[in-house]
Amino acid sequence: MDREPNHHGQPDFEALYRDASAKQDAPVLIPWDIGGPQPVVQQLVAYGAVRGEVLDPGTGLGHHAIHYASKGYSATGIDASPTAIEQAKRNAERAGVRVDFQVADATRLEGVEDRFDTVVDSAFYHVFLDDERIQTQYARALHRATKPGARLFMFEIGRHNVNGLQPEGLSAENFDRVLPAAGWRIDYLGTTTYQATFSPETFAHLTEEMSGDSGWAERMKPMQEQLQIIAPLLKNNRVHLPVWAVTATRLD
Repeated sequence: MDREPNHHGQPDFEALYRDASAKQDAPVLIPWDIGGPQPVVQQLVAYGAVRGEVLDPGTGLGHHAIHYASKGYSATGIDASPTAIEQAKRNAERAGVRVDFQVADATRLEGVEDRFDTVVDSAFYHVFLDDERIQTQYARALHRATKPGARLFMFEIGRHNVNGLQPEGLSAENFDRVLPAAGWRIDYLGTTTYQATFSPETFAHLTEEMSGDSGWAERMKPMQEQLQIIAPLLKNNRVHLPVWAVTATRLD
């Protein structure tokens, strides 16, 4: 799930990306990295929903920004992890596309105003699950960074059940509280899925990175128990996670 600054209760994403890069095993150590763009994001592009200058906040290894660029869009990817951005640049070079990758805090987007026509938040906003102050700061930053009438698409972990998995995610009411207050009109809020790879090694690595936060381990325990039950049915530890799909329009 693509990432950012290490606020309380969140993994050290720079450490996660650095370890994965050193071991060349991102799909095992970084569950949200499936080696390419999420199918739900590819579908969004195929439907023609993306337009103009596109922002990919919390870009991680850059798969989504690279996908936009491959379809002819001007794409910018921002992430606080230097290691992730370095890898994203290499991925773009291998793909033969040009993307503006930047190391920066995507919750602030300082120095960027009235630039983007489209924002696709692919599992970044939900990183700040327990911090509506940061969520509001981020939503306002997106408003400043976009042009009048810009569209915002969000894919964030929810609380509904998919194939026996029900992680601790956002409520629908969260979007109703945060987005309109930051100048966004919600046009659609529904459900979809997001693919991830979860193996015993994944949880062991994440638990190690979150060793300073005992609450995180407790929050993840129900999902670990659910995965133990369905694990024999999975192919290559690939799961579908319940995700909110949100579409919003920037109001002036």
